[in-house]
Amino acid sequence: MALQRISEEAFNKYNFIKHPSLIGIATEKHWFSDDESKIIGTVLNDNIDKDWSYVIMALEEDRVYRFSEGDVSIETEDLAISKLTTRLTSISKTGKIEKQLYSSTLFDSKSSIIVTNIDDEIKKYFKKYPKKLYDINPRKFEELIASILQDLGFEVELTKATRDGGRDIIANIKNAVANFLTYVECKRYAPHNKIDVSIIREVQGVHYTHQPSKSIIVTTSFFTKDAQKEANRLENQLELKDYNHITEWLERY
Repeated sequence: MALQRISEEAFNKYNFIKHPSLIGIATEKHWFSDDESKIIGTVLNDNIDKDWSYVIMALEEDRVYRFSEGDVSIETEDLAISKLTTRLTSISKTGKIEKQLYSSTLFDSKSSIIVTNIDDEIKKYFKKYPKKLYDINPRKFEELIASILQDLGFEVELTKATRDGGRDIIANIKNAVANFLTYVECKRYAPHNKIDVSIIREVQGVHYTHQPSKSIIVTTSFFTKDAQKEANRLENQLELKDYNHITEWLERY
């Protein structure tokens, strides 16, 4: 039987593995199968960024369908459907499936790795291969840092991807004595692209406007001497966390 569009009910009858942490992150909207080629696929809508993606699963020797490949950050629903069906047709003709490491939207479109959720396995991966942080999709880098902060006891909220700079994450710790509100600005930069003083002043401006308890800048890169000097003037209000600090956080996993 050739490629066909199927219902959600029919799709769910296949024996496939879907990570539970995917629930709530994206919603499945369209479903396809090719029983002859032993592949199935679904088009998903991101619940946060509202863009589209697709996932392809292939039948393995244990008779379970598992993630094989996918694409993310697709602008429209129709384009996502077109890309999925084109890829499924190509697989059917060639029999070639390029299995990737993780099933997620974590890495950007230029990376060979695709990831759909932030869980401890992903953090363990970055602990082992910290240089891969430079390949991460900037929005998913924010989600990674938010997840780490949550593990550290914060309640976290990701701000909209289109908002102005200064606070990608709103993190909060409450206890019987105090409410500690923290704004976190995330910069997924290459190691040679250091954070300069202009970013410090931008975050400083947001801090003065909204008056959180603390602001933090987290980057995969490092900070220039002028940026560090400016931050030192605000040591009770602003903290700088660079690549080395992130790798220290990842040692927990």
